[in-house]
Amino acid sequence: MAKVGRFVKESILEELSARLSEQPNLFVTTLGRLPASEADRLRQQLYSSKAKLVMVKRRIGRRAVDALKVPGLVELLEGSVGLVLPSEDVLPTAKLLVDFVKAHEEQVTVRGAVIDGQLLDTKRVVELAGLPPKPVLLAQVVATIEAPIADVIFTIERLIGDIAWVAEQAAAKKPAEQPAQPAPAAPAAPNAQDTGSQPGEGTPA
Repeated sequence: MAKVGRFVKESILEELSARLSEQPNLFVTTLGRLPASEADRLRQQLYSSKAKLVMVKRRIGRRAVDALKVPGLVELLEGSVGLVLPSEDVLPTAKLLVDFVKAHEEQVTVRGAVIDGQLLDTKRVVELAGLPPKPVLLAQVVATIEAPIADVIFTIERLIGDIAWVAEQAAAKKPAEQPAQPAPAAPAAPNAQDTGSQPGEGTPA
């Protein structure tokens, strides 16, 4: 039995380490006197948001999170805790946990979380759960910058239009090129008839 228990613990440790190496976010919870049926219900809700609940004792928990190197995290792993491993989007998991705690205040608590390498206490987790979903956040960010960008685009388009108009006006005012004139012919050399002299005239006999 001892070997079986050790094998199970090592399997849990390997699973946690592999998951945290890919997605180093987690929530630390306690499920003190929560009935098994409610614990299963919580697992099902987490599974629907692509998250997973793993119950661990202090020693296994510490070994699993050691690679994260987050100051203060080990102190949250006193006793038996439930590590909730969220998907890439942590907001649905945070909201689900906070809502579940409100309905089971005497049985479930959220001690804290590690999100993007930062340790969050219970208050910060509640604040995180209160944020709107990611699509809404993105829409709000786009809305805040949409108007300035529209102004910039309008200004650029107006400048391009002005430049084109100036170019058209300059082309219309430019005089048409005159056709090339032929070069004047060189004067012909004078001959005897033009001078009116006769052969031998003015020559001594």
